[in-house]
Amino acid sequence: MRKALFLLILCPLAAYSQQKPNVQQKYYISEDGKLYWHGKNPVYLFISESPDGKDLHQLKSEVHKDYTNPMYLDTEGVNYIRSNWAADSALKQIQPKFELLFEVYRDSEAPKTTVAFDESPEYKNADGKQYYGKGLKFKSTASDNQSGVQKTFYSIDNNNFLAFSKDQDLNQDKEYDVKIYSADNTGNVEPIQMYQFRVDLTSPVSEYTVHNDRSGMIFAPRTYIKLQSVDATSGLNRIGYQIDDGPEKIFTDQINLSDLEDGPHTIKYYGYDNVKNKEDDKIIEFYLDSTVPVVEATIVGDQYQNRGRVFVSTRTKVKLTAEDNKAGVKTIKYSIDGADPETYYELFIMDKTGGNHVITYFATDKVNNRFDGKLEEANLSRSSLDIDMEAPEIKYEFTGNQYHSRDTAFVTSNSEIALAAIDAESGVKDLGYKINGGTGQTYDGAIKLEEEGFYTIDFYGTDQVNNRNTKSFFFVVDNTGPKVEHILSMEPVGKIILDEKDGQPINVYSKGVKLFLAATDKTVDTDKVYYTLNGEAELEYAKPVKINTRGLVTYQVRAVDKLGNITTSEEIEIFVK
Repeated sequence: MRKALFLLILCPLAAYSQQKPNVQQKYYISEDGKLYWHGKNPVYLFISESPDGKDLHQLKSEVHKDYTNPMYLDTEGVNYIRSNWAADSALKQIQPKFELLFEVYRDSEAPKTTVAFDESPEYKNADGKQYYGKGLKFKSTASDNQSGVQKTFYSIDNNNFLAFSKDQDLNQDKEYDVKIYSADNTGNVEPIQMYQFRVDLTSPVSEYTVHNDRSGMIFAPRTYIKLQSVDATSGLNRIGYQIDDGPEKIFTDQINLSDLEDGPHTIKYYGYDNVKNKEDDKIIEFYLDSTVPVVEATIVGDQYQNRGRVFVSTRTKVKLTAEDNKAGVKTIKYSIDGADPETYYELFIMDKTGGNHVITYFATDKVNNRFDGKLEEANLSRSSLDIDMEAPEIKYEFTGNQYHSRDTAFVTSNSEIALAAIDAESGVKDLGYKINGGTGQTYDGAIKLEEEGFYTIDFYGTDQVNNRNTKSFFFVVDNTGPKVEHILSMEPVGKIILDEKDGQPINVYSKGVKLFLAATDKTVDTDKVYYTLNGEAELEYAKPVKINTRGLVTYQVRAVDKLGNITTSEEIEIFVK
């Protein structure tokens, strides 16, 4: 009976820590019948006659007894247990000869596990710390050169090791401690690989600050915005922002608004950390106001434009009003002739000194948009004003017959009274008068008064900015000539009736009688007295007239006062013998 040779390979049991699964060092027969032996396990050889392994007999070596029972496989991979020549059941050697080989595969090398942390952004900081973002999957593959991988084991955060069967989702925001190793089918165990890292699922937290001119959420073109962001884990990578519907920009130093148009705007901003966690959009809604206030300067009160100049009076005031499209007016200031600006609260008057004055003013809105201007009345187009402090110069004048005695003027109804006004600045606006306190009248030409009497005229001149000058004067209208008187130097010696005189008796005087003439005026002095004798040329009376002509004598007297008023007597007849 032929005896069969059986090998019985014994594996000692090995234990590991509580957390580490027990992996026995044992032999392993693969699906294709190959025998794999753990490289550190002893080998004992037994021989049997039956195929079922009964009646085993342990083989011993006399030649190499120091290296058998047990023996150890010396070669990684295939090892051979040999019989010199192959023979059949009749113990006849097979021709041609060949050795009989029994293969045993030594396996003393542990598997190698390859680990991958995939499908997530990753970042390693300057200190070497590893960070992962969202979607992290823990993957592993293991390979073994001999018996093949039995199992891969992993532990997360020092929990017990588990068999790795599928990719693991590491989806908690925390520090991770991952250990992993593999064992092959003969019990070779790989050294534990350890990985410590941080899964960062938290986005940065960003905020903004506004600098320079603003009023609430109304910004000026000079306003700029700064963004800052904090990320406590993997650290800030960048801050992105978008203005309105524009493209994303990366924030560097500040966001300037000077190129934006007036109106509402939106800025979205958000932070990215180093593992690509993006913060939810934060929004800044604001109104950009680059429009300066509209300022209107109005002259209130006396004003007049002429010859390219604007005249005002010391009573004239300036009114400033300002409106703003959005932010609202903050302040209005003005300056007269370059003086320090003053805040405008109410209508103001200018420097009361005469001459040219310049008013500048400016208004700022609540985001400090500033309007600068000079006084420019809509219809005046002037930036300076002339203050007219002087009333017109007014005067009166008599023309025609007039006479002045002490402080009284005497005129006739034929005399004319002329009024005049002169203003070297804004010019005369009107000239008017009242007679004896009556109704005011506009002067439009010389004044004549028909009735005799005492008169008072109040008159005034007003310039174009309503500076007024008033004066009054009085005078007497006298239209009556002097009262004529004539006296003869002797009494008549009788009367005579002449036929040619219709029988009217005529006084008779002696030759050499003298004629005395005189005239009196109740208002003004008599100027001259004239007479005519017997129809001869008129002579000015200077002394008594001696009449030496005999017969019928006629004479007539004419008196003139200082105004030229004339009184002429009737023709007087006497008879001289």
